[in-house]
Amino acid sequence: MNKRTIFKALHQNPNPLFIANCWDPLSALIIEQAGGQAVATTSWGMSNHQGFKDGEQLTFDHVLQIVSAILKVITIPLSVDIEAGYSADQSQIIKHIIQLADLGVVGINIEDTPSHQNGLRDIQAHQSLLYAIRQALRDAGFKHFFINARCDLCLQPQWNETALLKRALAYQEAGCDGFFIPGLTELVTIKRLTTLLSIPINVMLMPGLSDKQQLTELGVKRISSGNALSDHVIAQQESVTKRMLKEATVDFLFEHSVGITWQSN
Repeated sequence: MNKRTIFKALHQNPNPLFIANCWDPLSALIIEQAGGQAVATTSWGMSNHQGFKDGEQLTFDHVLQIVSAILKVITIPLSVDIEAGYSADQSQIIKHIIQLADLGVVGINIEDTPSHQNGLRDIQAHQSLLYAIRQALRDAGFKHFFINARCDLCLQPQWNETALLKRALAYQEAGCDGFFIPGLTELVTIKRLTTLLSIPINVMLMPGLSDKQQLTELGVKRISSGNALSDHVIAQQESVTKRMLKEATVDFLFEHSVGITWQSN
């Protein structure tokens, strides 16, 4: 099997696929060597580590450069968070996705909150976009490319389950391979989604939603760490930098060992 079929198969196991999210080549390499079966980028973390806020502040060309560098150092499947597609134009969004597929990326997360507008994209408009993406991928020879449709409804100040289930069904009908709902912590709603849909459900770990066994029993097939690892690394770097400057010493910085096996070109 190639990486795309392997990645898709990882969503069909009894235990959910746990995805640790990376933001650059080193973080991806660490995840692989720590035992990750697959890895996905976090747009939040990637933006932060490049000195930008999240929300398509990076250019897509910049994203493409980082993704290309990641692919050179890992052997496990890589999925990419492309936010809302890095464009307001459907044809340009599709072009971006085909570029990633050409690089060897196995899938994407694409969200329904465009950076150029407030709130979620109209449900019919987003369904049409997802359908067009699926058709373009098939036409380009990438029928096994994994489209993880991210729904940001639960990140809105107010949301209701009826609207969430309606979007879930619409995105599934458009040909998506997975449904991702960051911000959802209500177990009853998660169970309704896994019962309603035939495609894998992806949740993001949060305080109060971190019991893997419980999520397995609910039927969740993919669990993401989101930006948690990136935020933790940044917080640690901030803390030790302040200590180093305050104490004018680096002695404590050597109280560790690095176990990474560096790739050779």
